[in-house]
Amino acid sequence: MRICLTLSALFVTLLASCSQYQATCITGMADLPLKTTDLPGERWQEAPLRANAQYAMYGANSNKERELRIGDYYYLRWYDAEPAKPVKIEMLYTQALTGADVLTRSVEYNEPRESAGSRKDTFHFSGPERAKRGDVMTWKVNLYCDGKLVDSLQSYLWE
Repeated sequence: MRICLTLSALFVTLLASCSQYQATCITGMADLPLKTTDLPGERWQEAPLRANAQYAMYGANSNKERELRIGDYYYLRWYDAEPAKPVKIEMLYTQALTGADVLTRSVEYNEPRESAGSRKDTFHFSGPERAKRGDVMTWKVNLYCDGKLVDSLQSYLWE
């Protein structure tokens, strides 16, 4: 019994230490495209797509407003281990009608944040820009902390 309790305590300690990030890093990226103004079906498998569509369409009152919100939505999750240092998140991407031209969007956090923790940012491509340049085909996200590249994540087709 004593060995079982010791092993349980060791397992819980190990599990807790694995769940805490020690460095600034990207923890995930979700690509949820919105291709129509209609909501996805009611099956449970479509729940994330339906929630994203409702979120993106919230406040759009006319059909024109809803059509302008059709596009590609990228949700980035990252861990901020050093909130006192400036952070830059840079998304490099190509779109269907731009050929091999690599375009860039970025978000910068120059002011200190309150505390270390999980953060999220959204990159969305919709409206006139999407109509002019097309869907996002490939992407790469770079995370810089204090001017140094600390993590990167890319789509399968990125070269």
